[in-house]
Amino acid sequence: MKILLTNDDGIESRITLGLFEFLKKDHEVCLIAPSKDKSGQGAAITLRDSVEINKIEENMYSVDGTPSDCVFMGLMAIMTELPDIVVSGVNRGANMGDDVIHSGTLGAAFTARKLSYPPIALSIAGKSFENFESSFLVTKLMLDYIQKNYEKGENTGLVLNVNIPNLKFTELSGINLSRLGNRGVPLAPEFKGNGDKVSYKIGKSGPPDGNLSGTDFEAIKNNCVSVTPLYWDMTAIDRIKGNLPSVK
Repeated sequence: MKILLTNDDGIESRITLGLFEFLKKDHEVCLIAPSKDKSGQGAAITLRDSVEINKIEENMYSVDGTPSDCVFMGLMAIMTELPDIVVSGVNRGANMGDDVIHSGTLGAAFTARKLSYPPIALSIAGKSFENFESSFLVTKLMLDYIQKNYEKGENTGLVLNVNIPNLKFTELSGINLSRLGNRGVPLAPEFKGNGDKVSYKIGKSGPPDGNLSGTDFEAIKNNCVSVTPLYWDMTAIDRIKGNLPSVK
């Protein structure tokens, strides 16, 4: 496959660099990643400023922009042929439940939703990441699965959100199809200063909350890889109550 590999942790992420070398064994891979950490950028793109691209070596580029900028620049300016698929990650930290709204890893993947195959967003669900090589093997399994089950050019609009426990590959209990879980209220932001000038730092995500059966949180708790299919159309007409107000 022709793969555009990106992330939101930055071009120097040793996990992404390792995945780049791993995937090159069987695929044609171009790594296009932000010049610095851009976690939490969601699907933001740079509209009113130019985006600087720096070629580091053959098939490796840094982009002075967001993860979604990396995908746009790859598709429109860097790669001479469209890739078959975008692989985003592997992120250092989970992207489960409400996290997907803000995740740069997911933002990059959604930007590639119209390519030949569903993009994959990959994250390690742990506080440490020493078993990151398991995520490489899971990536290979997911690429094989996609090629086997999806017609090239089918354009499903899906994004596959994959979270992997920080375990050795032999310690994984399986791969579960999961729905997004729910997080509780985020922790209070940290702040410094006094008077009219203060600075705030957004707090950590809230803990899992509510019924977690069948969710990504449950899968990770059970030492399973979680695969959650996400779709760009977030319309929820069936949740609207009553009749909309009239202007007449």
